[in-house]
Order: sequence, then structure tokens, then C-alpha cells
Amino acid sequence: MEAPLFLGTDIGTFGTKTCLVDASGNVLATSFIESDIMIPQPGWAEQWPDVWWNVYVQSVREVLEISKVDPADIAGISISGLFSGAGVPVDKEFKPIRPVIIWMDRRAVDETEWVKREIGVDAIFEKTGNVVDPYYGFPKILWIKRNEPKNWEKIHKLMTIYGYVIYKLTGVNCIDHSSAGNIGGIYDIHKRDWCEELMEELGIPREFFPEEINCSKDVVGEISEEGARATGLKKGTTVVAGGIDAPMSALSVTALEDGDLTSMIGTSMCNGVIQDELRLSKKIVTLPHVAYDTKKVYSHSGIATAGAVVRWFRDMLSPFEKLAAENSGISAYMLLDRMAEKINPGADGLVFTPHMMVGERAPFWSKNMRSCLFGLTISHTKAHIYRAFLESVAYALRDSIEVAKEAGIPIKRIILVDGGAKSPIWRQIMADVTGYELRYVEAAVGAPLGDALIAGVGTGYLKYETINEWVSVDRVVNPNPKNTGIYEKYYQLYKKIHQSLEECYELASQLIESTK
Repeated sequence: MEAPLFLGTDIGTFGTKTCLVDASGNVLATSFIESDIMIPQPGWAEQWPDVWWNVYVQSVREVLEISKVDPADIAGISISGLFSGAGVPVDKEFKPIRPVIIWMDRRAVDETEWVKREIGVDAIFEKTGNVVDPYYGFPKILWIKRNEPKNWEKIHKLMTIYGYVIYKLTGVNCIDHSSAGNIGGIYDIHKRDWCEELMEELGIPREFFPEEINCSKDVVGEISEEGARATGLKKGTTVVAGGIDAPMSALSVTALEDGDLTSMIGTSMCNGVIQDELRLSKKIVTLPHVAYDTKKVYSHSGIATAGAVVRWFRDMLSPFEKLAAENSGISAYMLLDRMAEKINPGADGLVFTPHMMVGERAPFWSKNMRSCLFGLTISHTKAHIYRAFLESVAYALRDSIEVAKEAGIPIKRIILVDGGAKSPIWRQIMADVTGYELRYVEAAVGAPLGDALIAGVGTGYLKYETINEWVSVDRVVNPNPKNTGIYEKYYQLYKKIHQSLEECYELASQLIESTK
């Protein structure tokens, strides 16, 4: 093979993106296919895995059609994906038993309290480097056990979402370290292996998971005849294990060194720092990185609804901008950004807390947290509200930076990835709020590029460090000192609003529950 190509795909919460890359990092074609999730009740989030399989197939076929390449020239493929939560529960024929309870689902509150009471947060933290919260996979798994016993009896394996797609492609069941670590509760971060002692205490069968945990670059199988027929890929093409989308996005923008922080703003926001040593904190989620998996870790906090809040604003409050975008070819987000640019820093006293799912993960670990729009007056416009939404995500980024520094983690570089990096005004707001120089990649491909690199590493053509040849992060946005001074005061107000609302979150949950 004279000029090997690599195919990377990221299966996201609201869409799947594929890119085809050559050994020099040139992107030959991309495809993005939207998908959705089901919200059966407030705080719940799930989807049938074949929805993701179908958009994966569509995305790959589209890239092959656009690029016109010979599939035989593709040396390897890798797939990353959203954190799978409870995982894909399959029977002995590997058929899904129920929808996947994904990362943003917060239903496992009772199960979380049971674990805290019977085993204890400290015991879990000591082995796993993580705490106990409905965000993690293991309380979601226990929710199925306690609430759906008939489904529980049918479970043969629990697979990751992208692991399910890999199985459909290859017939192989696998899991990588980043996914195993993100389940929490059953993965020993120190030994980089399953913690069978905690599995037994929790009542989660060891046999639900593969015997071996792979590094993301490990070759796990080849495209089968059925996989080739479905996707158009060549039978026998090498498939590697892949990994969680957030660290894969971090890798895609050169985050390899101790103290590299990437702020990935997709549906959620993951502010993840690469570490060469374990500096653990109960306010941070820690899992193996997708590069040097047994040595480096990716430690993150953030919010569940970051890009989701601006998408909600567009869809629910901006019909005119959506219509104008359709007629003009200009993004609705760009039109909203233009409105927000005219508003003063601090949105003239309007502060939003961006928690639009019930409950929140690290660094808050709140089971009842909700959003709040504080300070609204009749003088405020839609543009004020939109700016407040953008600023709220920047405040959340600063929260994550401060939590990392409290844990002794050095912050050497901050790199923006995905939605937050595409908007000039959002980039500037984040720089102004944090006071840090922020780097970004113009038109970044995101996680699929990290996948393509991992496929190249796994097939022996590339090294992890090749990403520094592929991607330049020399574009910089510097904070405006005047705005930073203003935002320092608004950030303190934002923190005070959070603290003041803690009792209200609990009262609101009780009230809603009592009126069901």
C-alpha cells in the first residue's frame, strides 16, 4: 500500500461525524449525519443503538462517495463515541434488550444513594479515582438491575456504543481503557484493570465485560463480509479499539503533555487536562487517556448542557433566525452571535446558570441542580439572554480551571475544541472570563481526526506525536484586560447565585415529584 488512508468516526449524542485522512493529515472528505435521543421523562436520556449504527453506516458511505477513493487504500479505521452510560445491554445473540441509558441521564439517584450508604464514596474513590454519582455508568447499570429485573436476566454483555458498532463491523466484542474507566466504580485507575472486588460488592457480574481491556490503538479485528456489505468498506480492513469522544477530541488538537487542557464544547462541555501522574480530586472525573493509555490520564469536569443550551435557544426561541439562515445560507448561530456582540460584557446584569438537565456532574455533583436566568428585566432583549447563555458556559470553564488548580494540576496550555472554538465572540468571552490565553484550531475536525490518528498508530504507520505535524494550535485569542476585570465581578455573582440556589434545587425537585 503506497499511500495509506485512515478513517475516523465519532458517534456523538446528536450526530455522527466521519473523516478520511491521509498519512500527512490531509482531510480528504468529511460527513456529518444528525441523530437524536429520546427523553422519556425529565432527567432521562436514552436511545436504541441501531440508530447510531445506521448513522454510522450512512456517514461512512457518504465519505466514500465524496472522496471516490478505493476502500482497499484504507489501512485502518477507528471509532470514538459518547460516553455509553449503562452501555448497550445485549442478549446471547448480541441483540439489544433495551435502549442505552446514556451519559446525560440522571435517573439513578436511588442507586447512587445506596452505593454511598452500603459501600461509601471513599472506598470507591480509593480504587477508582472517581466518586459516586448518577453520571457514572455503574449506578445506571444498577438502575436496570433494580427496576427492570426481566431485562437484567437477559443481559449477556454490556457494550459501549461504539463497541456495538465495532461488533457489527467485525463480530468482535471489545472495550478500551477510557470507556472502562468512565464507567467508574468497577475500574481500578491505579492498576488499569477491572476491580473485581468492587464488582462483587456492587453486584455487577464480571462476565458482562470483555476479559481484556484494550488500549485505544490495539487492533481488535477486521471488517467482516457483513460489515463490508453494510458500509462499503473492504473486507479485512483493520479495526482498532477506539475510545471516548472527549479525550479523542483532546488528542485531535495535540493534547498529549502534562498540563494540556482542552475545552471540548459539543452537546456538553468537557474541560479535560492531560496528566502524567495521578493528581486525583473528588470534583474531577479521571479516566485513561486514549494515547499512552496505561501511563497518562484525562481528568475532566464541566457541564452536561453547554452546546445544548445554545442549540435549545436556537430551536426554541429563534424561529426567525432559523428561517433567515435557511434562506440566506448563513448559520443561525452566526446571526445570534452578531446580536450578542452588541451587548455589554455581563449582559447588563443578566446571569444564566447553564444546567438544563436535572442534576449536574463534576465539579458540582448535584442531583437536583437546574438552570436559572437571574436579573431579567423588561429592558433586556433576546440578544441579552443569548449573550448571558454564552457567558454562562465561560463561567463553567473557569470553574473547571479552578478545580484543576486546587488539585495541584498544572495548567500549561488551554485549547478550545468544537463549537466553542468556531464562534469568535464565544472564544473572546471565554478568554475574558478566564483571563487565560486560549488556543484554537480554525475549522478543527475534532474527535474523528483523533480517531484517524489512532488508526494510523494501531496499524504501525504513525506515532501519537504525528498529531503535532498534522495540526497547528498557534491561533490565539488573548483576554481583554478591561473585560476580564468586569467578568471577575460577574463570576463572583455567578458563584454566589449557585450557592444561594442549592436549597431551592432540592425544594423544586420535591415539589415536582409531589405533583406527578
